[in-house]
Amino acid sequence: MQRDKNADKRLEYNRKIALKEQETDELYLEERQAKKQIESFETVIMQGFRKLQEIDDNINKRGTLAWNYDETFQKQKYLSNVIRQQQDELENSYRSARYQVENEREQLQRERDTLAWD
Repeated sequence: MQRDKNADKRLEYNRKIALKEQETDELYLEERQAKKQIESFETVIMQGFRKLQEIDDNINKRGTLAWNYDETFQKQKYLSNVIRQQQDELENSYRSARYQVENEREQLQRERDTLAWD
């Protein structure tokens, strides 16, 4: 029985394809971890803002300046927007990286599939 001349090449392509699939899985995992870290950061920051708002409320009840509460609220709103933008940018970056890896994997599959079966 004659040996397939391209078997080794096909095996190498299969190995490279598997590595690309693993790279995609790792990107998903990294993205989930980064999102969790951002969510944790956001939770801590928002807790801090809630405490500041409570302090502002107490100060306002005593009849002092009410602008502090509005300033705290505006800072909270601004920081929330910054966090959302960072989350969007993170998501877009990972989506782009996964797209590139997927294209590379598909190219490897096409190259593998063009090999002749001897």
